[in-house]
Amino acid sequence: MKNLLQKGKDVFDAKPGADAADVIAEAIELSANRGYAVTFTANGVTVNVLPDSDPTLVYRDWWRAFRGCIEPNVGPHPSPTLTDEEKANDNRIMAENERKQEERLKGRRQASRAKWEALRVKLAEAPPIEVRDREAWQRFSNLAAQSDEEMVILDVAECWARLMQLEISRGRKIEEVAEDTLCAADPRGITGCMRAAVVSILAQCWVHGEDLRQWHNQRVKLRGDPAERIDGVLNPATLGLR
Repeated sequence: MKNLLQKGKDVFDAKPGADAADVIAEAIELSANRGYAVTFTANGVTVNVLPDSDPTLVYRDWWRAFRGCIEPNVGPHPSPTLTDEEKANDNRIMAENERKQEERLKGRRQASRAKWEALRVKLAEAPPIEVRDREAWQRFSNLAAQSDEEMVILDVAECWARLMQLEISRGRKIEEVAEDTLCAADPRGITGCMRAAVVSILAQCWVHGEDLRQWHNQRVKLRGDPAERIDGVLNPATLGLR
């Protein structure tokens, strides 16, 4: 089955990423082939279909349920038309959903601006990055100039190293400051794979890179070997070494 994952005899889940309209059409076809009802769940909505279910109407009610306008259990024979009261209720709930979404987006934008401002303030008192291998650092800089993703990785690496250096100058150790300073240096929220790349760059180029590499590997702890015996940088996204 292309869009359905079977859970029981006649019970299914929509496959992750599958289009709801395609799942409904496949479920109706499956119901027709088997001669009885088929039930599946898509995005928290239970959908029931029969061979004669109208896919357009089932999709309409799935969408209404997904948006919270009706109970999350629809089909197999939705009403062909909605009453004026149902339409008004749908419009009211949709408008409220949009209002809440805008509030969430506004809150995230405000939080993001606050993180960037906090980073700017901290970097103002942080020393320049202390590079151990300038040739390697230049090589990474050249790569970053050719790719937005690599530029982000290098930017986080530099900011993180500078914030850690500031704390180290105050008598603290890598393992005491790495976690908090990483959060401060990464307002974007980069992926685990990208963070492993950041550690890999600093392990090669930064004066405290080896201590950072060992801290990172101990934190990820994906292998049984003691972290100090692992060559390279553990990548939590691929369960391997970068």
